Amino acid sequence: MDFVEDHVESAVPTIETAIDTIFTRLKIIAVDVEKVLRAKELMASLQRRNTFFYLLGQDDDGSIENNHSEMRLLTSKNSFPSILSADDDFDGEELSEDQCGDWQLQEENRWHSYFSGFQELTTRHGADPNDNRKCVQLSAMLGCDQEIKTLLRNGVRCFLLDLFAGSQRDNQSLIVQLREAEISVSKEYGFPVVSTIFVKLSPRFQYTGYLNPQHYKGDLKRVELKKGCNLTVTVDREFSDSSSSSIIYVNARFLLGDVTTFDFILIGNEIQLTVHSVHPDHLNCCVVRGGILSSYMPVLFPKRCSKFRISYEELEDLTFAREVGVNVVVSNIVGTAKYLDNLEKAMGIMQCENLRIYARVVLNDIKGCDGELNWATRRYDGFLVELAEPEVVPDVMHLCPDAECFLQLVHAAKKPIIFDPEMIHEKKLRIDPTHYYYTFYYPDKYLVKSHKTKQSFYFSFLQNALFEKIPTEALSKVPYCDNSHTGADGLARAVVTAAMEVHAAAIVVIGVTARMVQKISHFRPEAPIIFVSHMRSAEDYVSLYYNVTMLSFRTKQFHTHRQNIFRKGVYALAYLAKRKIVRQHDYVILVYSHKEGTTFPEKYILYKFDKSHFAEHMSAIMFPNQQDQQESTEDADSNN
Repeated sequence: MDFVEDHVESAVPTIETAIDTIFTRLKIIAVDVEKVLRAKELMASLQRRNTFFYLLGQDDDGSIENNHSEMRLLTSKNSFPSILSADDDFDGEELSEDQCGDWQLQEENRWHSYFSGFQELTTRHGADPNDNRKCVQLSAMLGCDQEIKTLLRNGVRCFLLDLFAGSQRDNQSLIVQLREAEISVSKEYGFPVVSTIFVKLSPRFQYTGYLNPQHYKGDLKRVELKKGCNLTVTVDREFSDSSSSSIIYVNARFLLGDVTTFDFILIGNEIQLTVHSVHPDHLNCCVVRGGILSSYMPVLFPKRCSKFRISYEELEDLTFAREVGVNVVVSNIVGTAKYLDNLEKAMGIMQCENLRIYARVVLNDIKGCDGELNWATRRYDGFLVELAEPEVVPDVMHLCPDAECFLQLVHAAKKPIIFDPEMIHEKKLRIDPTHYYYTFYYPDKYLVKSHKTKQSFYFSFLQNALFEKIPTEALSKVPYCDNSHTGADGLARAVVTAAMEVHAAAIVVIGVTARMVQKISHFRPEAPIIFVSHMRSAEDYVSLYYNVTMLSFRTKQFHTHRQNIFRKGVYALAYLAKRKIVRQHDYVILVYSHKEGTTFPEKYILYKFDKSHFAEHMSAIMFPNQQDQQESTEDADSNN
């Protein structure tokens, strides 16, 4: 009570006091996450050194030859069976220099070449053709922890958490489970597995929590509140995903101090409550007008209750994101420029100014044709796009000029678009062919609820079928205009054009920042984009871009520029071979920095993959010596 009254007198001290309180309470939250990340970092280091030892005969610091004790961690009793045979894999098809021919012959004779070109799977994989384009929303109340490993094996590298639902401990547990699953799958692969987590902030306005899924299932996802019944309105987040007819969660911690006895509270359009007693963290109420209660209904408090520019729950969510290492947050609304200024000011006070801010947009609710949201496309870093349920089901999706212009500007700005196709998947909305670009081409990722991953095949196959013919047509329509200062736009276009012409199996980008990856993914190449970098911060957002997979490469040893690029290129090719993404004589495009001192890639080469000698080839073609260049120049002059 006193805390809220102090906030009325002065907003800034209250924000600082709230931050101190949140920091004290959440200080222990990040401990478990940090432990898992340290274990993940150690695993990635061991795998990198092990790979180079079998490829080049030595690792980064030569410690494997002298001491094999560290490598035993890769084959411990807790390892997966596939890791127990890691030596056979490195001496077999993928990474050997001379013995792969005999092994391949035995493999073909075993099946009489009937299954030539296929991989035997030991785990259950889904049949979805574009799992890498999925962004899966995790939720503790839906019990999705058993599916995380399967999702990672199937190629999903992007996950969303809704911080409005569930306690902070539940959400932290989900993040730990995901990081542990990454370690598990990386031990199966022999290479590090990196995924991106971003979170959706609690709404600034007040809403009820989600009904308990264990009590209200199927047609019982709503409950009737009868007149005269007593209930509790609480701000305790433990009930945010387990509300019921007797206790309802509302994100209104800052407002309770202004509520008095006999005040009225409205829920939705029908339900009306009166307050009997006020407590620091809950209200005892009575239903004076009944109605149907469902999840996430708007709540209206008395006019006297002050509406602060940023809520306590938003401060908690921002602090939570910072403590657990999440660097992308999604605002529940776009709001106004003043709304975003206030949010950025609060983040600055909390030392969270480096977080990337996305905004949630309901596409078919955008009305008008005067460009009201054009400012948002310039200031926000990305967007979560949803569709509102139509009044008549089914209906054709209608987009006004503002909505079309909004998506065009976001795509032109090369900012990630995460699209929620739930209304299309449930066949409540149908897409007119004139809007195919907005729903099947512009989005980088498609949001899928964790409990609906097995039922999302309809939209996945629909999107995959319609998308196949769009990129080539879209690329031909893009004007030849390079807005960059380094020629990066032209290079990205050339890379994608070459990949389409030769049907490249993969595009490997070796760089420091993700800017070139962002530009290449903008043109939507069919080939997967493998980004090899030592930048830890890139892991937190790069998988949000279209068809991008991050391959971490960090070492404590200092190498020259050429050695660094060479090792990253060989490591990426070893990964592609081990995962059977690239086969013998497939084309691979490598994009890298040829000149020392540049952090932005300025050259690309087209390589016809040779699984037996790719390490030798990389040392020759990535940085040809001056004598070879002079000979090639003289040959060209003599031919002329």
